[in-house]
Amino acid sequence: MKTNLNRFGSYYLIGIGLLLMALSPLVRGRFDLSEDGKYTLSESSEVILNSIDSPLLIQVYLGGDDLPGGFERLQKETLDLLADLKSVSAANIEVQVVDVYDEYPTDEARAALTRTLDSLGIPPTNLVHKDNGKQVQQLVFPGLVISKGALKTGVLLLKGNKLAGPEEIINQSIEGLEFEIVQAIQTLLPQERKKIGFFVEYSSTPAIAQIDLINSLKRKYDLFPVDLAASPTLDGLDAICVLQPTREFSESDAYKIDQFIVKGGKALFLMDGVKIDTLENQGLAISPHKTGLENILFHYGLRINANLVKDAQLSGMIPLKVGNMGNKPNIQLMPWPAFPLLNGNPSFLITKNLDAVYGRFVSTLDTISGVPLRKTALLRTSQYTQLSKAPALLSFSSAGKDFDPAAYNAGMQTTAYLVEGKFTSAFTHIREDSNLVASSNSESAIVVVGDGDVAVNGVDYQTRQALPLGFDPFMKNTFANKDFLLNAFSYLIDDNSPLLARSKSIQLRPLDKAKIQADGTFYQVINIAVPLLFATLLSLAVVIYRKRKYNR
Repeated sequence: MKTNLNRFGSYYLIGIGLLLMALSPLVRGRFDLSEDGKYTLSESSEVILNSIDSPLLIQVYLGGDDLPGGFERLQKETLDLLADLKSVSAANIEVQVVDVYDEYPTDEARAALTRTLDSLGIPPTNLVHKDNGKQVQQLVFPGLVISKGALKTGVLLLKGNKLAGPEEIINQSIEGLEFEIVQAIQTLLPQERKKIGFFVEYSSTPAIAQIDLINSLKRKYDLFPVDLAASPTLDGLDAICVLQPTREFSESDAYKIDQFIVKGGKALFLMDGVKIDTLENQGLAISPHKTGLENILFHYGLRINANLVKDAQLSGMIPLKVGNMGNKPNIQLMPWPAFPLLNGNPSFLITKNLDAVYGRFVSTLDTISGVPLRKTALLRTSQYTQLSKAPALLSFSSAGKDFDPAAYNAGMQTTAYLVEGKFTSAFTHIREDSNLVASSNSESAIVVVGDGDVAVNGVDYQTRQALPLGFDPFMKNTFANKDFLLNAFSYLIDDNSPLLARSKSIQLRPLDKAKIQADGTFYQVINIAVPLLFATLLSLAVVIYRKRKYNR
């Protein structure tokens, strides 16, 4: 009887095991034991997912079993994250993994797919790697497309600082997956649209040079051109953008901006500290540029310096004549230190894992002590810099010269700051106004950048077409100017901002290549022999135990 019960119990346990195996594909769960909660969705992401009002289709174009190691890891992390999003979402999310070479077998089909994905912001990546000793070229589309009914948006998954190594770029991309995907989902959902005002009468920047930023912001926000002179206040706006002012703000208009910020409004200032004029065959003349907002920014704890920062280590390039080739001029691309590539603050939400930001004629920012507001540096140069204080002359002959450390010793310079806290008015003891608000009851924030060109896209004047924001036509590379500006606006004015997901960090723990090269065989033997030895000893212990037990 006891034997039958034991046998029944065994069958019962086997049945439970088979049932669990059958249900395992349908039930998914994992425990996040990481120190920084990198496998746990942020609260803002959960709020957005719970507000999804209709089914979503997500097509992942990182399919196939022959992806290189880094992209295979990116694919796995993407699919794991999408499974987490599905488990939280209020609506059904269908995920399709697309193997491009399998589902688009011809060159014509892949070319059509390339055009479609490129229009959604997912350019292909051409990889060159070795497969069985042969060099192989492979076209990879590191992105996904999210569809909600007739609405559709693309998400580029491979986003990191291109100045970092390949492994670090993949790691940074994985850290930003939740932010990129949830932000894209949010753009497809009905939501209250925040209002941003632009002061077009103070800037002579052509509309076509602002079009990429404007179109990108219009997907999420309502934009309004504001005539400051005709507007008694800026009430009703959530944020303002001061984009490359070319004439000086009047005191009355500066007062309106000050009151808007003190009352809790947000602001993004993209302003040049110097004015650039071209001197034929000599170079560029640098002179101080006044905006009329210097006093209020100084009161808020910042000063845009009337200088030009040149970076010898990280800079763009320009075409210059370096001599003659026969009877024709020899034009080559040469490094131009006056176009610095700015690195983002790696520990802050707006700029974490951001690619370099392309600057042109950038001025530095200083902080003013004694102002009780929080200041966070957002953009910085490399440590090999030189400062030219206006007025000065910048000669074209400085391009392409060998780097001289002794001449570029100004150290790392900050070119953008975030200022947060309860602001007080810069006009408290200057202007008599019964409606003046002297101090804020709620927190506000501003972002100040010492370069108006950060928000200005180039123009192909042959085709009269706008180039992408941050695109360098000489190096053929698109930098992170647009991402930086969109992140800044999202941080300033969005409720439940997906930016909170950017706080996650994934620590790379690479092997010590020097130790592997010196003692690789030893570690291989240890990794193989120790588990085998442990298994052997464990088996012997079981055999000896059973012998002693049953020989009694």
